[in-house]
Amino acid sequence: MAGDEDAGRTDGGVRYADGLTVGLVWEVGDFLLPRLERAARAHPPGSEECITASALAEAVAALVLTLESLVTGRQPGRVRVRTGMPPAPVPTEEERRVRAELRLERIREDWNRLCDLAAHWSSVPGYPGSHWRGIDFRDAAHERWYDERRRQAAGPPGQD
Repeated sequence: MAGDEDAGRTDGGVRYADGLTVGLVWEVGDFLLPRLERAARAHPPGSEECITASALAEAVAALVLTLESLVTGRQPGRVRVRTGMPPAPVPTEEERRVRAELRLERIREDWNRLCDLAAHWSSVPGYPGSHWRGIDFRDAAHERWYDERRRQAAGPPGQD
């Protein structure tokens, strides 16, 4: 399993989505964005190369800002509340649990996308991202759940 070899990770990598920090997210963004912006400026405006680099820079910036919002739990921008609207119902414990799982799953998926993008620079001298690796699980409980399902699917020991 992917998590097994990383159990003793000491390289600063993140094991679970619930351990991702805004600092690590911005570390990747601060590495990628200047390179993409420089690539866009190196080509004539409107050229395919400029458009490609600019579009990728916008996608990376959006991904970084989305991850920052998910990790901190703060929504970007302002929220308008219309007067006369009834307050939202208080979520049940189960709804809160499901929302928390969905949030961690989104963090995991978006982080993995960002790592995949950054990996294209891994052969560049000075690439700082040896610890920018994908995350397999939302949290330790999710990994335990997965391990238990694998044991159940494998059946009792000794039955081959």
